Amino acid sequence: MKSIYNITEYLPVRYNATLKQQQDRDMCFNFKDGILSTTVKDAFLKMVGEITKGEKTGWTICFIPASTSDKTKRRFSKLATVFSEVGYSVKENAIFNKYDTEAGHISGKSSNPISAFGFDKNAVEGKKVILIDDIITRGTTFKMTADKLEELGASSVIGLFLAKTICPAWSTRTTFFGNDYEPGFDDYEPEETYDNYNGSYAQDVEGWSDQDIDDVFDGDPEAYWNID
Repeated sequence: MKSIYNITEYLPVRYNATLKQQQDRDMCFNFKDGILSTTVKDAFLKMVGEITKGEKTGWTICFIPASTSDKTKRRFSKLATVFSEVGYSVKENAIFNKYDTEAGHISGKSSNPISAFGFDKNAVEGKKVILIDDIITRGTTFKMTADKLEELGASSVIGLFLAKTICPAWSTRTTFFGNDYEPGFDDYEPEETYDNYNGSYAQDVEGWSDQDIDDVFDGDPEAYWNID
Protein backbone atom coordinates (compact mmCIF):
# COMPACT_ATOMS: atom_id res chain seq x y z
CA MET A 1 0.00 0.00 0.00
CA LYS A 2 1.45 3.34 -1.08
CA SER A 3 1.42 6.40 1.13
CA ILE A 4 -0.04 9.49 -0.49
CA TYR A 5 -0.08 13.06 0.82
CA ASN A 6 -1.77 16.19 -0.50
CA ILE A 7 -1.46 19.85 0.44
CA THR A 8 -4.95 21.05 -0.49
CA GLU A 9 -8.08 20.00 -2.39
CA TYR A 10 -9.37 20.65 -5.90
CA LEU A 11 -13.10 21.06 -6.52
CA PRO A 12 -14.04 20.64 -10.22
CA VAL A 13 -15.16 23.83 -11.94
CA ARG A 14 -18.71 22.59 -12.55
CA TYR A 15 -19.42 22.96 -8.82
CA ASN A 16 -20.05 26.23 -7.04
CA ALA A 17 -17.03 27.00 -4.89
CA THR A 18 -16.45 28.84 -1.67
CA LEU A 19 -13.86 31.61 -1.72
CA LYS A 20 -11.27 29.19 -0.31
CA GLN A 21 -12.12 26.53 -2.91
CA GLN A 22 -11.80 29.08 -5.72
CA GLN A 23 -8.44 30.19 -4.35
CA ASP A 24 -7.32 26.57 -4.26
CA ARG A 25 -8.47 26.09 -7.86
CA ASP A 26 -6.50 29.14 -8.96
CA MET A 27 -3.46 27.86 -7.08
CA CYS A 28 -3.70 24.52 -8.89
CA PHE A 29 -4.13 26.15 -12.30
CA ASN A 30 -1.18 28.47 -11.67
CA PHE A 31 1.04 25.60 -10.59
CA LYS A 32 0.12 23.66 -13.72
CA ASP A 33 1.21 26.69 -15.73
CA GLY A 34 4.58 26.88 -14.01
CA ILE A 35 3.80 29.64 -11.52
CA LEU A 36 5.36 28.72 -8.18
CA SER A 37 3.96 30.97 -5.49
CA THR A 38 5.64 31.41 -2.13
CA THR A 39 2.65 29.71 -0.51
CA VAL A 40 2.97 26.61 -2.67
CA LYS A 41 6.76 26.52 -2.39
CA ASP A 42 6.64 26.72 1.40
CA ALA A 43 3.88 24.11 1.60
CA PHE A 44 5.87 21.61 -0.48
CA LEU A 45 9.01 22.22 1.58
CA LYS A 46 7.09 21.77 4.83
CA MET A 47 5.42 18.57 3.67
CA VAL A 48 8.64 17.02 2.39
CA GLY A 49 10.33 17.90 5.67
CA GLU A 50 7.57 16.10 7.55
CA ILE A 51 7.73 13.06 5.29
CA THR A 52 11.50 12.73 5.58
CA LYS A 53 11.56 13.80 9.26
CA GLY A 54 14.28 16.26 8.31
CA GLU A 55 16.59 13.62 6.85
CA LYS A 56 17.93 14.12 3.33
CA THR A 57 20.31 11.20 2.93
CA GLY A 58 18.80 8.33 0.98
CA TRP A 59 15.84 10.35 -0.32
CA THR A 60 15.28 11.37 -3.92
CA ILE A 61 12.59 13.68 -5.29
CA CYS A 62 11.07 12.87 -8.69
CA PHE A 63 8.12 14.16 -10.71
CA ILE A 64 5.31 12.51 -12.67
CA PRO A 65 5.54 13.89 -16.22
CA ALA A 66 2.80 16.03 -17.73
CA SER A 67 1.39 15.25 -21.17
CA THR A 68 4.33 16.89 -22.98
CA SER A 69 7.99 17.41 -22.18
CA ASP A 70 7.55 21.18 -22.40
CA LYS A 71 4.71 21.12 -19.87
CA THR A 72 6.72 18.84 -17.58
CA LYS A 73 9.65 21.24 -17.55
CA ARG A 74 7.47 24.32 -17.10
CA ARG A 75 5.46 22.75 -14.29
CA PHE A 76 8.25 21.34 -12.15
CA SER A 77 11.58 23.03 -12.92
CA LYS A 78 11.17 25.84 -10.38
CA LEU A 79 10.13 23.46 -7.63
CA ALA A 80 13.04 21.17 -8.47
CA THR A 81 15.43 24.10 -8.08
CA VAL A 82 13.93 24.97 -4.69
CA PHE A 83 14.48 21.46 -3.37
CA SER A 84 18.01 21.31 -4.77
CA GLU A 85 18.92 24.62 -3.13
CA VAL A 86 18.00 23.32 0.33
CA GLY A 87 20.00 20.13 -0.12
CA TYR A 88 17.62 17.47 -1.38
CA SER A 89 18.59 15.05 -4.12
CA VAL A 90 16.36 15.89 -7.08
CA LYS A 91 16.19 13.79 -10.23
CA GLU A 92 14.07 15.75 -12.70
CA ASN A 93 14.68 13.22 -15.47
CA ALA A 94 14.28 10.05 -13.45
CA ILE A 95 10.90 9.81 -15.20
CA PHE A 96 10.69 11.52 -18.56
CA ASN A 97 8.44 11.92 -21.60
CA LYS A 98 9.48 9.42 -24.26
CA TYR A 99 6.97 11.14 -26.51
CA ASP A 100 4.18 13.67 -26.09
CA THR A 101 0.59 12.47 -25.68
CA GLU A 102 -1.34 15.73 -25.97
CA ALA A 103 -2.74 14.75 -29.38
CA GLY A 104 -3.64 11.28 -28.18
CA HIS A 105 -7.37 11.92 -28.52
CA ILE A 106 -6.75 11.96 -32.27
CA SER A 107 -4.17 9.21 -32.68
CA GLY A 108 -5.22 6.94 -29.84
CA LYS A 109 -3.48 6.05 -26.63
CA SER A 110 -2.41 2.90 -24.86
CA SER A 111 -4.61 1.82 -21.96
CA ASN A 112 -1.40 1.94 -19.94
CA PRO A 113 -1.17 5.57 -18.73
CA ILE A 114 2.60 5.35 -18.21
CA SER A 115 3.37 3.95 -21.66
CA ALA A 116 4.76 7.34 -22.71
CA PHE A 117 7.11 7.51 -19.71
CA GLY A 118 10.77 6.59 -19.76
CA PHE A 119 12.61 5.68 -16.55
CA ASP A 120 16.21 6.04 -15.39
CA LYS A 121 16.93 3.09 -13.12
CA ASN A 122 20.17 4.59 -11.84
CA ALA A 123 18.34 7.64 -10.51
CA VAL A 124 16.07 5.67 -8.17
CA GLU A 125 17.76 2.36 -7.38
CA GLY A 126 18.14 1.97 -3.63
CA LYS A 127 16.45 5.33 -2.94
CA LYS A 128 13.41 6.36 -0.96
CA VAL A 129 11.47 8.31 -3.58
CA ILE A 130 9.07 11.18 -3.08
CA LEU A 131 7.00 11.30 -6.26
CA ILE A 132 5.44 14.73 -6.86
CA ASP A 133 2.58 15.81 -9.13
CA ASP A 134 -0.07 18.52 -9.23
CA ILE A 135 -3.48 16.86 -8.74
CA ILE A 136 -4.48 13.30 -7.90
CA THR A 137 -7.92 12.08 -8.88
CA ARG A 138 -8.18 8.34 -9.33
CA GLY A 139 -4.56 7.59 -8.52
CA THR A 140 -4.01 5.17 -11.40
CA THR A 141 -0.99 6.90 -12.92
CA PHE A 142 0.62 7.36 -9.52
CA LYS A 143 0.20 3.72 -8.57
CA MET A 144 1.55 2.43 -11.88
CA THR A 145 4.48 4.85 -11.79
CA ALA A 146 5.28 3.95 -8.18
CA ASP A 147 5.11 0.23 -8.97
CA LYS A 148 7.53 0.75 -11.86
CA LEU A 149 9.98 2.67 -9.67
CA GLU A 150 9.94 -0.12 -7.10
CA GLU A 151 10.44 -2.64 -9.88
CA LEU A 152 13.55 -0.65 -10.86
CA GLY A 153 14.91 -0.82 -7.33
CA ALA A 154 13.46 2.10 -5.38
CA SER A 155 13.21 1.04 -1.75
CA SER A 156 9.94 2.93 -1.26
CA VAL A 157 7.75 5.46 -3.06
CA ILE A 158 5.61 8.13 -1.41
CA GLY A 159 3.25 10.33 -3.41
CA LEU A 160 3.00 14.07 -2.75
CA PHE A 161 0.38 16.12 -4.60
CA LEU A 162 -0.54 19.75 -4.50
CA ALA A 163 -4.23 18.75 -4.40
CA LYS A 164 -6.61 15.83 -4.43
CA THR A 165 -9.85 16.08 -6.38
CA ILE A 166 -13.01 16.20 -4.32
CA CYS A 167 -16.49 15.85 -5.73
CA PRO A 168 -19.86 16.30 -4.00
CA ALA A 169 -21.22 13.39 -6.05
CA TRP A 170 -18.72 10.94 -4.58
CA SER A 171 -19.65 8.87 -1.59
CA THR A 172 -17.90 9.41 1.73
CA ARG A 173 -17.37 5.66 1.66
CA THR A 174 -13.79 5.39 0.44
CA THR A 175 -10.88 3.04 -0.01
CA PHE A 176 -7.82 4.49 1.64
CA PHE A 177 -4.29 4.51 0.21
CA GLY A 178 -2.01 5.89 2.90
CA ASN A 179 -3.74 9.07 4.03
CA ASP A 180 -5.52 9.64 0.72
CA TYR A 181 -8.33 7.80 -1.02
CA GLU A 182 -9.78 6.44 -4.20
CA PRO A 183 -13.30 7.91 -4.61
CA GLY A 184 -16.15 5.43 -4.54
CA PHE A 185 -19.76 5.85 -5.65
CA ASP A 186 -22.65 5.08 -3.34
CA ASP A 187 -25.79 3.18 -4.15
CA TYR A 188 -27.80 6.34 -4.80
CA GLU A 189 -25.80 7.72 -7.70
CA PRO A 190 -27.82 8.42 -10.87
CA GLU A 191 -27.49 5.78 -13.55
CA GLU A 192 -24.33 6.36 -15.58
CA THR A 193 -24.72 7.23 -19.25
CA TYR A 194 -22.30 7.03 -22.17
CA ASP A 195 -23.87 9.32 -24.76
CA ASN A 196 -22.61 12.88 -24.40
CA TYR A 197 -18.92 12.22 -25.12
CA ASN A 198 -19.12 9.51 -27.75
CA GLY A 199 -16.05 9.60 -29.96
CA SER A 200 -13.70 10.69 -27.19
CA TYR A 201 -10.88 8.45 -26.04
CA ALA A 202 -11.84 8.94 -22.39
CA GLN A 203 -15.28 7.45 -23.03
CA ASP A 204 -14.88 5.06 -25.95
CA VAL A 205 -11.60 3.46 -24.88
CA GLU A 206 -11.17 4.14 -21.18
CA GLY A 207 -14.85 3.78 -20.33
CA TRP A 208 -15.43 7.04 -18.44
CA SER A 209 -19.15 7.80 -18.16
CA ASP A 210 -20.76 11.14 -18.97
CA GLN A 211 -21.05 11.78 -15.24
CA ASP A 212 -17.37 10.96 -14.62
CA ILE A 213 -16.23 13.28 -17.40
CA ASP A 214 -18.47 16.06 -16.11
CA ASP A 215 -17.29 15.64 -12.53
CA VAL A 216 -13.62 14.86 -12.94
CA PHE A 217 -12.74 16.65 -16.19
CA ASP A 218 -15.18 19.56 -15.93
CA GLY A 219 -16.97 18.35 -19.05
CA ASP A 220 -13.84 18.31 -21.21
CA PRO A 221 -12.90 14.73 -22.21
CA GLU A 222 -9.59 15.95 -23.61
CA ALA A 223 -8.57 16.80 -20.05
CA TYR A 224 -8.17 13.01 -19.65
CA TRP A 225 -4.67 13.43 -21.01
CA ASN A 226 -3.65 15.44 -17.96
CA ILE A 227 -5.14 13.14 -15.34
CA ASP A 228 -3.06 12.52 -12.23
